[in-house]
Amino acid sequence: MITFDRVSKRHGERLVLDSISWRMDEGECVVFLGHSGAGKTTILRLISHETQPTEGTVTVGTFASGRLPRRHRALLRRTLGVVYEDFRLLHDRSVFENVALPVRVAGRFANEEVIPRAMFALEEVGLQDKHHAYPHELSAGERQKAAIARAIVNRPAVILADEPTGALEKKSAREVLDLLKRIHAEGAALLLVTTRAEVAEALPARVLYLDDGKLVGSDPAAAPGAGAPGAGEDPAGPEVAGDAGSRAATVP
Repeated sequence: MITFDRVSKRHGERLVLDSISWRMDEGECVVFLGHSGAGKTTILRLISHETQPTEGTVTVGTFASGRLPRRHRALLRRTLGVVYEDFRLLHDRSVFENVALPVRVAGRFANEEVIPRAMFALEEVGLQDKHHAYPHELSAGERQKAAIARAIVNRPAVILADEPTGALEKKSAREVLDLLKRIHAEGAALLLVTTRAEVAEALPARVLYLDDGKLVGSDPAAAPGAGAPGAGEDPAGPEVAGDAGSRAATVP
């Protein structure tokens, strides 16, 4: 489904990703774990075609990196739902309007289908009673749930989540992770990047360790429910230390 083949990315003189190769299969759950600045967000931007590799090839389904026509970029992005740490909701629009926007932009559905699709997504995240509210009227956890509803409203094959619990307190972080686990269990592939080991441990994920733009190791996917933090542990912290290079260097 997603393949990186010896991908490098430079920003000016800085090498952000250094010849990384990995793949993600349909319906899989993968977490990239690494310190801030390790290159995790760049991986998501390469997948969504927001930027291009300096070297190597990124393949998402039938789409390979390179200059895609606008129509093909739109088709690619329909297969992806993106969840951001800072939510990226439109503050002058209601929760419903934020969630409905991707349906309208896709242009694949009649107007009468927009409302039920958006409301179903809000029901999935438990915000159906807040559909008239505006983002500033929601808690941080509710804003992230609204962002997840927006990400899933078009039924994407892959959910990309960029530090989705980073701005949340403990209870909201747990709720968001439980929600992402349920969405994954219903069939969507989930690719999450984080600095926090507890987030990776809370998911039935294959974990890839990224350190200064290099893949330095991996752990196999946990069994469902395995590795979840105990009652006294916080899935929103602490951040992973910059010692990932001590792990094995072979990454499947």
